Amino acid sequence: MKQVYTFLTSAIERHFEETKLLVNQLTDQIIVSEPVQTGRPLGEIILHMIRSLEFYSRGLATNHWEPLSYNLSDYGSAQDINNLYTTVVKKSLNHLKQLSPADLNDTLNNFNRSTSKLEVLMEMLEHSIQHRGQLLVYFRLVNLEPAKIPYIV
Repeated sequence: MKQVYTFLTSAIERHFEETKLLVNQLTDQIIVSEPVQTGRPLGEIILHMIRSLEFYSRGLATNHWEPLSYNLSDYGSAQDINNLYTTVVKKSLNHLKQLSPADLNDTLNNFNRSTSKLEVLMEMLEHSIQHRGQLLVYFRLVNLEPAKIPYIV
């Protein structure tokens, strides 16, 4: 389990660094844009992604599962969102350091089915990657060329 833990935490750290490239591109105009008529403003999508990282990592470390605000009325500027991202990444990394490889086998019964902490950690990464992909598309829809993410291949 130690190899899985090391692999996942490294992947999450890399994901945080890669996503920061997109967060750095935000402007006050971009965060209120609605690239899809039936969707949420771009800023709320990235806030949801950020707050989800905190929700999952804090829950895994402390068993406290409380959703946090991702409203543009609470974080109304690109700088506010950028600052929140920096803060949440630090908190999330600290929360993840509280987990040991053996903890990943622990069972959680807080959801609609029993699951392991490992599965929740994977879901955290998958959920964030899904929204990062959404942001890449939305950036292009508002004529913003996304920063190049330095993938391995």
